[in-house]
Amino acid sequence: MTNLRFPLSTGFLIATTLVLQTAFRTQARAAEDAKTAVIVDASQILAANDQFWSNLVLHPTEYLSTEWGEEHLALLRESGAARKYVRIYNQPEDAAYLRDDGSVGYRWDHFDRRADLILKEGLKPSVAFFSMPAQIAADPSLLRKRPFLDGKPIYIGAPKDYRLWQEVCADFTRHVIERYGEKEAATWRFSCWNEPDLGGFSRFKLEEYWSLYDHFAAGVRSVSTRIPIGGPSLSSGNIYKNPHLFRNTLEHIARGKNCATGETGSPIDFITVHTYGGHGAAGSSQSKYPSVDYLLEQQLRLVKIRDEFPELRRVPIVVAEWGVTSGGGTGMDRRPLAEVRNSQYAPAFLATAVARLIDLKLNHDVRIGDMYLCLSGYEVARQRDFEGKRTAATRSGFDKPLLNGYRMLARLGKELVSSRVDPADGPVSVVAARDDRRQVAVLVAHFRNDHPDNLGPGATVELEIDTPWPAGTSVTLHHWRVDETHSNAYTVFRDLGRPEQPSAEEIVQIKARMGLEPLENPRQLRIDGPVQMQIELPCNALSLVELVVEGEE
Repeated sequence: MTNLRFPLSTGFLIATTLVLQTAFRTQARAAEDAKTAVIVDASQILAANDQFWSNLVLHPTEYLSTEWGEEHLALLRESGAARKYVRIYNQPEDAAYLRDDGSVGYRWDHFDRRADLILKEGLKPSVAFFSMPAQIAADPSLLRKRPFLDGKPIYIGAPKDYRLWQEVCADFTRHVIERYGEKEAATWRFSCWNEPDLGGFSRFKLEEYWSLYDHFAAGVRSVSTRIPIGGPSLSSGNIYKNPHLFRNTLEHIARGKNCATGETGSPIDFITVHTYGGHGAAGSSQSKYPSVDYLLEQQLRLVKIRDEFPELRRVPIVVAEWGVTSGGGTGMDRRPLAEVRNSQYAPAFLATAVARLIDLKLNHDVRIGDMYLCLSGYEVARQRDFEGKRTAATRSGFDKPLLNGYRMLARLGKELVSSRVDPADGPVSVVAARDDRRQVAVLVAHFRNDHPDNLGPGATVELEIDTPWPAGTSVTLHHWRVDETHSNAYTVFRDLGRPEQPSAEEIVQIKARMGLEPLENPRQLRIDGPVQMQIELPCNALSLVELVVEGEE
């Protein structure tokens, strides 16, 4: 794996007319990079492929109680965007009720329906304990209203007594164990709150969050010591500009007086953070465009802060939210740069980030765990297709190209194998894996963050694959592609004039191009030394080359 660094050029603005787009595309295709070598040795296994990228946050959680939510979760599972965890809120505000004696009780039926669906898809719930039941809130006027649910209020202030919050957490944990069993629950994740440093989610001081976390941990642990618990899920941009917020919180967890027990320190099994590629990268020293460098710069800063505490160095950082850009509900009408979430830019960003993180994890002992793609763009009304919000599919059910990036990653086998790029500091990256000895897959990405219009120069890649098979072995070569004209429903939609209400014929045309498409027909090869091929990759594009032993497909 190669530790790539990208040039920090500023690029040019998105073209505003079809005439300019056509001119720029002509120029871009005429400009080619020097050749890039990608070398793969599939006989050299590096590590198990843990698919750390295959987790997601689905907002609003209520969608999982609808037929659309069930279908959408199945799509996300099929595409590979979710193969491990789905993060949802347990929403105690919907569970709380007053008993006849005036005490507060809890019914968790709403959660059960959603957890059952997640488990039905072969996934695991990652449960964020959020928000505050009105019955135990210190000030019920501290709330936010949710546009998705006709302004439904949720309470985001502190409890009037933290022991009441602790009982909420204990009651929920008891319910989960009674319904699903402790063995199953031990494979889940529980975390406390969401972005307690932002007023939109938390109307209390960060120091009050420490008490909230300690009582959360005490409540869960009073019922089970086997369920992994974590926090604090501080916001991306805020802790980039104010890292002391993260540092002070870890100081409390590692060495502070526990607000629930009075002892030193708080139990924690994973540390949750949020990091995004940019707003376009507001506050970033890297680029005014969404940037993998900026995404990883945030994560490495947080790793460095964690490692200041020897007590926490072995606690993995879980990226509980990530995305190409922040502002999930903001579309192109307010921020034209949000178009990158519609196009091939997003899967190229994804594959590059995965390649870079694999290198950091394998070669630099950076303890970063799973990453959760945040799909929060559904929280606001979807008015048109391809609005640029942080979603995976559009109002009319068109898959975005990002899902095809996940489909490519999902075809990587169980074992990561040796791969490298020469030159190592260019815009090409690689991930290679094999599935036992039946299949080898190589994902090559060409990503230029400073070309959000995807009109930059292409790359010529000389690919060489040393396979684990003896001479004479017959294999089938598959070559899949995501670019401007392959696996890309958005370009079809755009070229149709961005119809506000696509006709039946237009829907057929768009849906025909939204799945993963081959660049060429499958072909048979007989192994006689390394497999070599030349690949022309346009700006912001991916190729997946898959070799399968004949008779094993």
